Amino acid sequence: MINAVSNSSVNGYVLIAILVLFWGGAILWGRKSRTVTTVHLDGPLVVVTLLGPAKVLSLRRQVTFPLASVVSVVSTPNVFGKGGSFTRRIGSITIPTFFRVGSFRGARNQGASFWACFRGESAVTIELTGEKYRFVVLDVEDPNQVVSLLKG
Repeated sequence: MINAVSNSSVNGYVLIAILVLFWGGAILWGRKSRTVTTVHLDGPLVVVTLLGPAKVLSLRRQVTFPLASVVSVVSTPNVFGKGGSFTRRIGSITIPTFFRVGSFRGARNQGASFWACFRGESAVTIELTGEKYRFVVLDVEDPNQVVSLLKG
């Protein structure tokens, strides 16, 4: 396939157009989706299941971590208005103040984070200790339910 693209510039443009349409469609799908993640407990583990566009763009189905490692859970509406700089890792995509999906490395000593936010209007920020991610930021259907589930 790569050889075919390199032999003809038209094939290269077609491939680029297909990729742009795919990513653009996935982004619009996520922005229109009401729910991109679900959070539930499976014994001592918190299981975050990614749905639809978040699963496609982040290249993973779920994120799990022990409930005991949760330091704080906060409802953070309009999370994109908050400051902070992050560098992307493989399997992550972002448009600042619009959406952010995937694994990111935080600025300075903030640590790694996982984001699955398309709108950010009903976001929840989960702070962890001793895990791969220091922060997990999710768009959920009901932020108050997730906060009470993980605090209680």
